[in-house]
Amino acid sequence: MKKEKILKHLDNAIEKQVPDIWNEVQNKVHRTDNLGYQGDIIMQNNVTAKNKKRGLYKRITIAAAICLITVSTLTFTPALAAIQEALDKIFSSKHIDDSGLKMAINEGHGQTVNQTYYDKKHDITVRFESVLTDDKETKLLLTYQSKKTNLKHYYVDIFEGKSSIKLMVGNTPKKRLHSVGWGSRYYDAKENKVVEAESFDSIKEYEGQNIRLEIENLTIYDDQKTGEVKTIWPLEFKLGESAISTRETVNVDKDFTFENQNYRIKQVEFSAMETRVVITGSDTKLITENGEKYHVMSKLENQFLHARKFNKKYGYIVDKKKSGVFLRSAGKRVDPIFSKGEVQGADDEYIMFFAPVKDRQNCVLEVGEGIKIPLKK
Repeated sequence: MKKEKILKHLDNAIEKQVPDIWNEVQNKVHRTDNLGYQGDIIMQNNVTAKNKKRGLYKRITIAAAICLITVSTLTFTPALAAIQEALDKIFSSKHIDDSGLKMAINEGHGQTVNQTYYDKKHDITVRFESVLTDDKETKLLLTYQSKKTNLKHYYVDIFEGKSSIKLMVGNTPKKRLHSVGWGSRYYDAKENKVVEAESFDSIKEYEGQNIRLEIENLTIYDDQKTGEVKTIWPLEFKLGESAISTRETVNVDKDFTFENQNYRIKQVEFSAMETRVVITGSDTKLITENGEKYHVMSKLENQFLHARKFNKKYGYIVDKKKSGVFLRSAGKRVDPIFSKGEVQGADDEYIMFFAPVKDRQNCVLEVGEGIKIPLKK
């Protein structure tokens, strides 16, 4: 069945099962008018615009259907299940440059939150879709859309922008959550809609508790200006078991030499969202100069990035024509996750990120053309 027929069939099913839901969604959204944050937009000149093209999102023209599932009080129906599946496909499409997130979604990980917040001042409807977390990171999947405000240059950039995400649990003070990589973003010009997957500190320890996350301020990257939209987008929910995944750490302690530099694989960490390989080496240590400490790119990191390619449509992808650093598990190549390239380990460590592996007992690190190291004790 062609896509158009599938969508038409889905729309008809929704209309038959929940004919008045769309009006209910609209009423619920606009009843939040008094809660909308009355913020301002601030622009700063002479700042180099960042290239924030990080692909994700395949357009699905069922906006009304998507809105249906954002109201958490709706009764579950087969039609709503189908809509949730369609949303999952948005975040697991080839437009997202985090292969680990795509695999986690495809395997059913994550807690569905389905909440909507209306930012009245800027006419932005925010839809919080789902949350995934383990011992090292959290993924928050959301979309935001507007009829009046052009969102082309709007970002939730907690990595190096004006945005932040803060956590509140009970009566404790707000805690700022730090980025884990860049996250992913895609802007659909036709729908004037942004889809983002934010990546930040783990919230796993709060399982079973009611928590509040606040996205504070948006970042605008427009030509030679960096701007700030003053706003707060809140999300309150009980962190459930479905959001939680585990992480397995295996101490490897194996040495190898690459381009006259000596390296040691300290450990490998397996999770539903990624595989981390932690390395130390003769050129991974901090350098101190004039009282300042900094990292210089190691030969291994240079090789890891050698296979990285930027695609305007899909973000950072693997250049299949170039050698790099890969994993191989159960006979299949496992690609890097380049969007986490800025995540730091200890002072003398270099961390490489790959997609999750199917067979953790049969996993090999491949460096360049001839180096292969089994990742087991």
